[in-house]
Amino acid sequence: MKLVISIVYYDSGLPTLEDTLKSIVAALDHASDNTNDLSAKVIVVDNGGILNQVKGLVSQVVGASRHDWMVLGTGGNIGYGAAHNLVILNEQSDYHLVINPDVEVLEDAFTKAIDYMQQHLDVGLLSPYSEDPDGFKLYLCKRYPAVLDLFLRGFAPRFVKRFFAERLQEYEMRCELEQQALSKEVMASGCFMFVRHSVLDTVRGFSPDFFVYFEDFDLSIRIAKRSIIAYVPEVRIVHGGGNASKKGLKHIIMFAKSAFVFYHKHGWRWA
Repeated sequence: MKLVISIVYYDSGLPTLEDTLKSIVAALDHASDNTNDLSAKVIVVDNGGILNQVKGLVSQVVGASRHDWMVLGTGGNIGYGAAHNLVILNEQSDYHLVINPDVEVLEDAFTKAIDYMQQHLDVGLLSPYSEDPDGFKLYLCKRYPAVLDLFLRGFAPRFVKRFFAERLQEYEMRCELEQQALSKEVMASGCFMFVRHSVLDTVRGFSPDFFVYFEDFDLSIRIAKRSIIAYVPEVRIVHGGGNASKKGLKHIIMFAKSAFVFYHKHGWRWA
């Protein structure tokens, strides 16, 4: 059984990437000790133009790891999905993990993810339980987004969000997340996508229509046409990123452009 993990690094900071890599090493060791015949390959794709620094960090963290590690350079920022596709479309595996460089996995995360996927052959994509670094629960799975939902989450002041609290909780599927198997309309977060590679290969990975943002929602829609997307709370992560509206005007513009592409492709929903 083979697991391939792809991480795309851009500007999250090398100390943050280091924490992610250390957690992956520990989780892979745990999985190897508890899963028969597991082989793993981790590929870090440098999208930020600091290839030598990323190589040095990976070498330092990995040490004498029993798993295969590789660092690829893109020569510049080619986009989130395109960078992951360098791995997805060129590596064969049973399972593929797309993970952000600001995500730490708990030690047993891969063990439990593999076990769940082996027992549920109709599941193509697994989404985990997540908390932020302060211990607050994050809701990674969403419903198909209305434009109003995106505006409220990203830009509305707190008193407005409180007025629309019930709507936003429904968008975040808070009630459904008490269950594991989710509906065909679930949008999974790209920060951690544990995918059956046969399904991922069928849909040809991330769409080239997106540079950054909404590529995960687009992939979720295409995967859901072929298999179930499952929320599995036993698989746990800590995620420190997200929220494009707080990253400055450049990210807001990129978010808006990708939102337009997404709605043009899959259908507009205003409210």
